[in-house]
Amino acid sequence: MTNEDDLEPIAQTDTEFEAQTKAAVLRAEGIDCAVVGNAPSWTGQMSLSPTGRGAFVLVKRQDADQARKILQQRIDDSVDLDWDEVDVGEREDALPLRPINGMPLPAKIAAALIALMLLAGLIVAVLVIIR
Repeated sequence: MTNEDDLEPIAQTDTEFEAQTKAAVLRAEGIDCAVVGNAPSWTGQMSLSPTGRGAFVLVKRQDADQARKILQQRIDDSVDLDWDEVDVGEREDALPLRPINGMPLPAKIAAALIALMLLAGLIVAVLVIIR
């Protein structure tokens, strides 16, 4: 990018993920842009949770009008999408979409043992306090 005085914010978003998505659209159209805003999170450099501060998409001043038009055109194009007609293809695996029998037996046993250990620890702590 260029000097920050030559940059103009063209979009403010609630999350950095949304801003990065808009930036990807602009980059695909040949417009150089940057995303600034949210502090880094557990995802590395991309925040997924909304904050009061938000994130901004910045472009060169001379590209600002064209960038706004591109983003608006992409929004206008996406509104007419009928998701019932979208072919998402076939699944590549044969795994069930939901667990068939719920939690496996070894996991149930482990959960019960952990619960008993926590209960025993609580009882010991109460006995120590009472003494």
